[in-house]
Amino acid sequence: MKLPRLFLMVMGMLMMTACTAPKSIFVLVPDPGGKVGRITVRNDAGHQTITTVGAIVEVKDGQTAPQQRKPLTSHKMEAIFKDAIKTRPRPSLRYIFYFKNELADLTESSEQRFPKMADQIMKAVHDRNPCDIRVVGHTDTAGQDDYNLELGFARARTIVRKLTDLGISPDQIDMASHGEKDLFIQTSDNTLEPRNRRAEVIVH
Repeated sequence: MKLPRLFLMVMGMLMMTACTAPKSIFVLVPDPGGKVGRITVRNDAGHQTITTVGAIVEVKDGQTAPQQRKPLTSHKMEAIFKDAIKTRPRPSLRYIFYFKNELADLTESSEQRFPKMADQIMKAVHDRNPCDIRVVGHTDTAGQDDYNLELGFARARTIVRKLTDLGISPDQIDMASHGEKDLFIQTSDNTLEPRNRRAEVIVH
């Protein structure tokens, strides 16, 4: 299989196929949020797993086991891969608004915070233009599943209306409801929990 010249994954894997030698080099770099995952490089001759920033695995060919090499410093990674790093999408931004019990009305504190949060959302939309916006409504576990699903949609619609009032095009917004299926605070069934009664705005 022909390897791409440069490939970057969200978990921080960077793969480069050198043009001057028949080998591949795998370098572990952090994702845009600074988190580091792990990669395992494997072929028929063996494998190597790396978990630290700058760690390198070199694969000479399919008959030679992958080998770890001297890690790269942050400075060298920036110098070598700066063009690829710049092409990574910026991390999504998340804004949370809370709702009154069994209603699609914002709590007083969320209503008061909305103008400031709206400024932050508009700045994020402007900085990432073009971008996608996802609004997801949530509930606590009080009530039936079907009711909570609809209540989640109602809460999402409340936020969508506010965003469109700010001038954001409805075509940019994807709306959904998770009902009680994606709890922020894990609770048992039929439990009132204010922090689960929310809508999330994700700008990415």
